[in-house]
Amino acid sequence: MKFKLIFVLIFISSNLYAKDLNYSTSCDPNNNQAVISFVGDILIHKALYQVVVAETKHFSQIWEKTNGLFQKADFSVGNLEGPAAMGIDSNGRDRGDIGFVYDDQVYSGTNFLFNYHPRIFSDLKNSGFDLLTSANNHALDRDSIGIDKTIMAAQSSGLPTVGTRLSNNNQGLFYKIALINNMRVAFLGCTEMTNGITDNDDQVLTCYKNPSRILGIIKDVSMRSDVDALVVLPHWGTEYTHTPGSEQIAFARKYIDAGAIAVIGSHPHVLQPWEKYVSKDGREALILYSLGNFVAGQAGLDRKTGTVAYLGLSKNGNQKAKIYGVGYTPTYRIDAKVVAIGPGDSVDVLKHVASMYGTKARIGPTGSLNTVMCRGPN
Repeated sequence: MKFKLIFVLIFISSNLYAKDLNYSTSCDPNNNQAVISFVGDILIHKALYQVVVAETKHFSQIWEKTNGLFQKADFSVGNLEGPAAMGIDSNGRDRGDIGFVYDDQVYSGTNFLFNYHPRIFSDLKNSGFDLLTSANNHALDRDSIGIDKTIMAAQSSGLPTVGTRLSNNNQGLFYKIALINNMRVAFLGCTEMTNGITDNDDQVLTCYKNPSRILGIIKDVSMRSDVDALVVLPHWGTEYTHTPGSEQIAFARKYIDAGAIAVIGSHPHVLQPWEKYVSKDGREALILYSLGNFVAGQAGLDRKTGTVAYLGLSKNGNQKAKIYGVGYTPTYRIDAKVVAIGPGDSVDVLKHVASMYGTKARIGPTGSLNTVMCRGPN
């Protein structure tokens, strides 16, 4: 009876969200158009890290089978779960360059204190990623110096980060503006918490703690004449639950009402639904509460499953950008590899992802984005 009740509650809550989303903006090739892809948590747990150290010494061996999914898009974004601070151990001491190793002290993927070799940035960049959010509950796992070294290593690799800033720059921005197919799109990262570690140097933007701060940033940036759209990347919610919490729902809508065009979440390590939300001023926006794991060593179908989500933007003249369509391709970790899932692969994975995002927006690993995303309203 207990398990039946839980199933019924999950079924009811999941059906509060329309799975097949439609947007009224046409997919007009005469407009400026761009597709942005997103993945959830990139979390290199110990077992995965050790395989990389023993084999190629490139993290990209984990996700190389999905590279084509990012290369379809004009711009690709992910959440790097934890610092990538060269030589910084779990006590915040700098031990210098100790090489590409896994030692549970400097480089760790366990005990809730993570740190990756900064080679991860060039690996992600070479795979097609263009920007990362570094604001998450593990951002301070190597203290303030860990954030500084992470940001600097990312910059050296040509891969911008958002949501965190350097300790010596209290005027530093938590967002970046990217030029994508003649559109200027701003990305803003935030996190619900930092696992109880105090942010003494105000380096991490929080999602809830100071609402006026993040809402002020969203309003100011989205109103700029040189910004066509703003996407918020919150790290939030309750782990291992497929239902977004009340704060996620309330703040996602506040972010959009403040000017964001999309809210793309991470942290629960499982998928949560998406929805089309129409703002108070009539703009059609996307909320995707959690993209689940992209890379992680966790067990179980729901924790091995993720998606690459696609957001299609269109801009006509001097108007702000609008969403013309959305899409997704499921991913799944098999042993130490993340693979794309399409028709004829795993029926269980496809059904699981479809329970959150429907089937009409699903794009096969070799499928065309426009064929699905340019469907238009039914």
